[in-house]
Amino acid sequence: MNPRARAFLLTIAVLIAFWLIWSRLRFVVWVQADFSQILLLFGVLALVIFLGLDHLINRRR
Repeated sequence: MNPRARAFLLTIAVLIAFWLIWSRLRFVVWVQADFSQILLLFGVLALVIFLGLDHLINRRR
């Protein structure tokens, strides 16, 4: 996969992660998570979405 496509895929993954967290923000506030915990959750979620999309696009086996 070329670098431009990977960057686009990463952007899509980050946007999906942002939307998922934003839609559940009341839950995150209710748990009283620190800002660093919210950033960690966002990063892990974006990474999982990115790897899932990358796997679906790059099926070469």
